[in-house]
Amino acid sequence: MTENNQQDVKLDENPNGTVSFATDVVATIAGLAVTEVDGVASMSSPAGGFADMFSRKNSRNFTKGVRIDLDGNKVTVDVTIVVEYGSPVPDVAHSIQENVKKAIETMSGLDVHAVDVHVSGVSFEREQRAAAELEEQRRKMLEKTDATAAAEPVKPVAETEPEAGAEAEPEGEADGE
Repeated sequence: MTENNQQDVKLDENPNGTVSFATDVVATIAGLAVTEVDGVASMSSPAGGFADMFSRKNSRNFTKGVRIDLDGNKVTVDVTIVVEYGSPVPDVAHSIQENVKKAIETMSGLDVHAVDVHVSGVSFEREQRAAAELEEQRRKMLEKTDATAAAEPVKPVAETEPEAGAEAEPEGEADGE
């Protein structure tokens, strides 16, 4: 989805010169804004499919999964993401829309017409990592319990209390005296 038109956006023309930047700058701003949203596992390209579900959120290609369409000073943004399992998709999408709009308008001065969010998959990585951490904690607790049990001294049988129901001999009456 990174087929952004390689055109420069002319932002300002004044007696001192012009201010312009590449379309990929807007795509990078959008991509960074998307990765800041909780619930986004990674960016994805529409044709990427299965392989994109395993890409990391913090990969260096911030324009991956971002398409920018410019019409004068108006920008339409399409982003494709993989959402983390358990995250409410409508809330994640709404947060992406707000964050991308704010970032582009603040940093570039362009007017964001629309931010369209496409969810291409669900990542279970966070749940698998949490399950692995719980299993590791359980294993450490068992090792600690086993080590504590092994460190306790075992009393010899002769030094233990008499069994219930067994009568102890009174002192001085041993050997029939």
